[in-house]
Formats: sequence, C-alpha cells, structure tokens
Amino acid sequence: MLTAIHSVGVARISSRAHARGQAVRRVDARAFAASRSRYRNAATTVAAWVLKNSGPNTTEHLGEELTTPSDLPLTAARMVVGRQASDSVSLEIAVPTVSGAHAMIEVTDAKVMVTDLSSTNGTFIDGEELQAGIAYELEEGGEVIFGDEFMALYVLTKE
Repeated sequence: MLTAIHSVGVARISSRAHARGQAVRRVDARAFAASRSRYRNAATTVAAWVLKNSGPNTTEHLGEELTTPSDLPLTAARMVVGRQASDSVSLEIAVPTVSGAHAMIEVTDAKVMVTDLSSTNGTFIDGEELQAGIAYELEEGGEVIFGDEFMALYVLTKE
C-alpha cells in the first residue's frame, strides 16, 4: 500500500484555530526565500537515479507506430514528466497517453518522490494509482507508469 508523504498546495488555518482567534504566524519573505535557497542548493546534488524503460513497448493499442521512449536520467532536484519537452517539461515521453504535464519528480540522494499533476490517464506506483497533488515515494526497484503500461512503464534504478 502506498503512503502519501506530503501534499502539494497551500497550507490553510483550521476552522477550529480560526474560531479560537489564533493568529497565523507570519514569515519574513527574505528569510523564507533564503531558507528555500539553502534547501534548493542542497537538493541539487543528486544521486545517479535513472528511470529505466521496462514496458513491452507495443503500440497496437494506440493504432500508430511510435519511437520507443528512452530511459530517463533524473539529473535535477525537481523535474516534470510530460508528452513534449518544453521550458516546464524536462522529461519527455512522446506517447499520446502521457499528458502534457503528467507528473512531477523530486529527487534527493536518499529518495525519489512522484506527484501526479492531475493527468488524464493517471500515474501508478507498483500498480496503485496515485492521488493527484500528493507526493508518493518511489523506492529503488519500484515500478512507475505514466498513463500507459505498454509504452511508459519505468523501473527506478540507482547507477
């Protein structure tokens, strides 16, 4: 069973705290930016994680011939998987069943997190569909599917 690690979004004050009149702690924007910068700099040193294309790479279900998607080296701290490379999509899987911005991958030396970005055909880890907007850990040797089990099935390896 998958366990969600954290959700992507904005934190909200609970209605109970609001009813009690508790104040929301305000954070100095410069201090916040500096702390995020330190985190970002630390996270850019990533291990040699690679998503290896492991599907059968058959296209009969699509009714057209496609080039087999390549392996995906995870070379940055945060990357977006999508159908076509662009300024916002750094990991391209040129398959029609993969959404334009399908999933986000966050990488550190210790772990890889996958978040579905409300894709049309879903993202799956080890056969279980991810809930959109929630980060799930993909363990080494784990299987991730980006919408198409035939053309976009990958296994996480560390090289």
